[in-house]
Amino acid sequence: MMLIHTARNAADEVYAELTYNADKNYLFMRWSGFCTDDELKQATLRMLHWQRAEGQKRACRFHVHDTKDFETAWTGTVDWIVNEFFNQAYDAGLRFNISVLSPDLFSKLSSEALQQHPDSRVPTVLLASLAAAEQYIVSQPPPPA
Repeated sequence: MMLIHTARNAADEVYAELTYNADKNYLFMRWSGFCTDDELKQATLRMLHWQRAEGQKRACRFHVHDTKDFETAWTGTVDWIVNEFFNQAYDAGLRFNISVLSPDLFSKLSSEALQQHPDSRVPTVLLASLAAAEQYIVSQPPPPA
């Protein structure tokens, strides 16, 4: 995986690490610990920047979020993700959002809220592991020519 960005919260702790998996062509964000809604948005905007700058060129259709170590309730950002981030990322080629679920109840509920959002242009798939996410990615048909 190619490291793109490491995000640190106000306490100078890493809460997000953004990488790209060229072999399976997906953008990967590993979330951990705690961050504020604004910090979450800033890290997510890094994904959008990469998707626009590199993802379109590489035909990257998948973003994977590993939230297993995330201890943050981010339900306050779900509408922003759906209405702002997903709409812009869709225009840059994103077609699937995959969340590897956290055992933390509040983070898990946030992922579920994102999946259940009726207006999303980008569907969210909830899975238990990164291996399951990669299986899902390779099982999807290629985009129409």
